[in-house]
Amino acid sequence: MPHGYLNDILAHNQMLQQIAVPVASQLARRVADSQSVVILSDPDGLVLQTFGNIDAMHKAQRFALAPGNLWSECGRGTNAIGTALAIDGSCEIKGQQHFLTHNQDLYCAAMPLQSPEGRVAGVLDISGPARFPHLNTRQWVEEAVRQIEHRWVKHSLNQNQWLLSLHPQRQPAGEGDEMLLVFADNVLTAANRLAMRTLNITAAQFGLLRFQHLFPAQPQHHTPQPQQLETLTQQRYWFTLQAPQRRYHPVTPAPCSNSGLPVHLQGEGQRILRLLNAGVSLCMTGETGCGKEYLSRALYKQSRWSKGRFVAINCAALPESLIESELFGYQPGAFTGASKQGYIGKIREADGGVLFLDEIGDMPLALQTRLLRVLQEKEVSPLGETRSWPVQFAVICATHRNLHERVAKGEFREDLLYRLQEFTFAIPPLRQWQQLPGFINQLWRDLGAPARGINLSPPLLETLSQHPWPGNIRQLRSLLKVLLALADEGETLGINHLPAEYLPPPVTKNNGALEQNSANYIEETLRHYQGNVSKAAAALGVARSTLYRRAAKAQRTTPR
Repeated sequence: MPHGYLNDILAHNQMLQQIAVPVASQLARRVADSQSVVILSDPDGLVLQTFGNIDAMHKAQRFALAPGNLWSECGRGTNAIGTALAIDGSCEIKGQQHFLTHNQDLYCAAMPLQSPEGRVAGVLDISGPARFPHLNTRQWVEEAVRQIEHRWVKHSLNQNQWLLSLHPQRQPAGEGDEMLLVFADNVLTAANRLAMRTLNITAAQFGLLRFQHLFPAQPQHHTPQPQQLETLTQQRYWFTLQAPQRRYHPVTPAPCSNSGLPVHLQGEGQRILRLLNAGVSLCMTGETGCGKEYLSRALYKQSRWSKGRFVAINCAALPESLIESELFGYQPGAFTGASKQGYIGKIREADGGVLFLDEIGDMPLALQTRLLRVLQEKEVSPLGETRSWPVQFAVICATHRNLHERVAKGEFREDLLYRLQEFTFAIPPLRQWQQLPGFINQLWRDLGAPARGINLSPPLLETLSQHPWPGNIRQLRSLLKVLLALADEGETLGINHLPAEYLPPPVTKNNGALEQNSANYIEETLRHYQGNVSKAAAALGVARSTLYRRAAKAQRTTPR
């Protein structure tokens, strides 16, 4: 296997290795007396790391058990790693039970490793000479796997999640005997294998099962002392409940909820987050620049996918010839100009996280077919590669186009449309957001202005709030960056700091002068505020009803 390709695989399985290495190293010391080694593989049976003294083995075995070798059943026939993956459970293969002759002097015991999201993430294996007794080897593998899965769940917790620990006895015997369940907003988002199998939970139920679906009686109070809890099947367990480790920072109130959603969506923000946790594909619609990626990142940060990466790709910004390699990756030398190291692709980078597909309506038809296959099969094949890689991620797509119209024109696959639009919601343009000054302040803080002591004066903030912002959040953010770059340390910015195109039109607050205004002047003011009567009236210094009356009068007196 090419060295760069193995490095890609190791990088892709970095979290698995981070959690498993301490336990695997300890296990290797435990089996050293039987000249055995501990092997950690990926979910395809590819060896990632080998722990222990491999030099004690025959040369052929040393090579076969080294990183980069594949131990799937299709590649090596019956063997512990491949068989454990096939049956999704622990197994031991002794001597001549191995399919390949040169492996028949080995004893191997293995068990799959499960991620907190309930997917097979790899295999832990002990391999050693068959001539040694291996009375407890399989048991030791099972104990180590339970320990790794237990630590992985605890490591995966974010600051908004509750951790429920269940034990058969009041005092748990150890990590391997403890069932762990993770809840966010009262919804189950993760668990270890022991909890899933004991309570008959499947990975497909994450993001859907609520606490009361598993435990009909809510705990009356939360204390560090063990209490008893009864399941729906009337099984009783001792439990402890760890509250979210939220970190609070004093900030100026903003018009966005903790999810970062505008006021327009705050009422359904938790519902959208729950859908994302359940793996439901979300589709945002709205004008260009209205903050679809900004809001997607806010949802991602609060979701159960936050331990993975947020990977964004703009389907309209990449040339058609590059989108396929960017999304699906490629093998070294797959095409002219390809990197010598290859590339795993955006989809595999998003494994365990969120894939954000901006301007999905501009994706070429040929690639739509490949994307649909990935979404349905949860596997991706890089260009030039025959094997597939399992992936698990949430999808958020965004578009300013009408996808149903593109389907009618034959420019977008209907089956992909329904796969991506499992839940659709619209992002309003910035000019329709309520309490816009608070959001401007939030963006100002995000850009780092407080660290330099630079402030927006109330008149400037009001002027910015009244602007129509045809470019939406993208335009607003760009202007704030310009203002911040030109400002001196500790300065308070006023309206005079605005570029000329952002200055409000000269108006008078004298109603008599307004009486003399022509229809053109009123139309110009309304046009400046894109027909927003409230903002135009505020700029002219009159009530909305007065503006309506003057506008109607001006229209009647205008020569035709």
